[in-house]
Amino acid sequence: MISFIVGYFIVINIVAYVFIYLDIKNILKKFKPEFKNFMYIFLSILGGFIGILTMSHMYDFRRKDKIFKRIIPLIIFIEAAIVLFIIYKQNT
Repeated sequence: MISFIVGYFIVINIVAYVFIYLDIKNILKKFKPEFKNFMYIFLSILGGFIGILTMSHMYDFRRKDKIFKRIIPLIIFIEAAIVLFIIYKQNT
């Protein structure tokens, strides 16, 4: 089970990393910015926040935008709180 979870997070982070890379190279220029922001949030909720934040910091990509400054860190905090709650409930 653990190997599946680790594999899932590796794959989803690679997908998030590639999505931002394609956006940087203007391959996704036909999509609207609202769709791209939705995909960043969706991939973060699925667990790809590490890939998104890594790529945005590596290439200084839109780091000052509201989505990268407030929303994605909020998603990380909420997901960490959920994981800690689940671990706490399993141990009691």
